[in-house]
Amino acid sequence: MKTINIGIDISKSKFDAAYQKEDQKWQRGTFDNTGEGFEAFLKWLGKKDIEICHVVMEATGRYGEDLANFLYVSDCKVSIVNPAQIKYYGRSLLRRTKTDKVDSQLIAEFAQRHELPFWRPLSPNLQSLKDQVRCLEAFKRDEAQTSNRLKSAKDNVVKKMLEERLRHIQEQREELALAIRTLAHADSVIAAQTHLLMSIPGIGETTALSLLGELPDLSTFKCAKQLAAFAGLNPSIVTSGTSVNRKGKISKTGNKILRKTLFFPAMALMRIDSSLKHFVERLRKKGKRGKVILTAVMRKLMHIIFGILKTQKAFQEQ
Repeated sequence: MKTINIGIDISKSKFDAAYQKEDQKWQRGTFDNTGEGFEAFLKWLGKKDIEICHVVMEATGRYGEDLANFLYVSDCKVSIVNPAQIKYYGRSLLRRTKTDKVDSQLIAEFAQRHELPFWRPLSPNLQSLKDQVRCLEAFKRDEAQTSNRLKSAKDNVVKKMLEERLRHIQEQREELALAIRTLAHADSVIAAQTHLLMSIPGIGETTALSLLGELPDLSTFKCAKQLAAFAGLNPSIVTSGTSVNRKGKISKTGNKILRKTLFFPAMALMRIDSSLKHFVERLRKKGKRGKVILTAVMRKLMHIIFGILKTQKAFQEQ
């Protein structure tokens, strides 16, 4: 029996589903983004005589996680794709209409034309680590914003309130950082992966835990280049004929938090005597500038991270 690709466009309160069987009209349905809505969706598929389905949705933060988990335990194949892929695919088709129903059909069409990796849920501890790491980043941003406001504040009442707010944020940040370390030490898998990442020069415990909180399931990637592309560290090439040949930049079509996390380890590696020193020197001899070299080191780091987590072997200087 043939697998039917079902596109889902999901929002906070509802989700739209669309699919098409061979030479038939598009079928659509709208369901609540709740447990009852998930059950109604499965019943709808049963009434349509769909036994084998491949559900595809965009990565939309927490809105789609409950549905993805529900479908996974219900033995449905699930794929979660980067929203940028759907956006550019729609542009390639010159689609000018954007509604939830149209988007769900577009996602299904994209799935029909591309081979997509299947999604698997994170372990409960890894999901908690991801949530806590992202919350910690939010606390750091709040701390920086509040600190900047305090520096420019003139009114004493405002200063007092900002000082109290800053102390509260700092206390929460320290408490959450301790909770992250406690979680990592209590889980043997997370602890082992943390030690593997810390074997890389320039990566300490805090950075290692931040990386683990953002890295996807590496079993869905065939090579390190795909992981680098996931982080938006793959180069974009701009050439056309003989007249257009601009310097390529990184695509940035990917996880910006991963890029931010790799920034300071890459800076440290450019300064210390490590195995990447020769790599940096070769780039300098080619006339590459600091920012270009830094980006190349970040991409190299992503390749190294992929290698050690795939092989489960610590980094060794060459």
